[in-house]
Amino acid sequence: MKANWLIAAGISIVTLASFSDALQTEAQDQQFVTQAAEGGLLEVKLGELAVKSGTSAQVKDFGKAMIRDHTKVNDELKALAKKKNLNVPASLSPMKQQKYDSLASQTGTQFDMLYMNMMIASHEQTIGLFQTESTKGQDADVKKWADGKIPALKHHLEMAKKLFKSSPGAAGK
Repeated sequence: MKANWLIAAGISIVTLASFSDALQTEAQDQQFVTQAAEGGLLEVKLGELAVKSGTSAQVKDFGKAMIRDHTKVNDELKALAKKKNLNVPASLSPMKQQKYDSLASQTGTQFDMLYMNMMIASHEQTIGLFQTESTKGQDADVKKWADGKIPALKHHLEMAKKLFKSSPGAAGK
């Protein structure tokens, strides 16, 4: 009787450990999907704002590129998340909304400078997020997807840096 109880207890512990590992794996990939989706949504919304409020043609064009590229990536992420039963946020987090609001309050060359500065910081952060997922993520498909997006994110970063350096008021930066 005691042996049966010990066997049952041992099976329960192994089962719980496996379930815990599965939850941890799902939680890690879910966190990536949430952060990537929120970041992508912010990129699109800030791009729309740049098209509307930017003063230079280059900033407006960069905004259009962010809308186009990040809308495509966001749609891919939604499809992948659905396949993997992961949730995708439909709106900005309060912190991302605050970033949007801070840019929306700017005008003129201040808007252009802040937008490009935000694009540099955002893409640096996003590259780190995607690199981490591509090396430490648990789901092979999510890891592969993240890894495949890194070159385009790096290209966006270089474009943003180049545009920021050539912006009026960026002397010495």
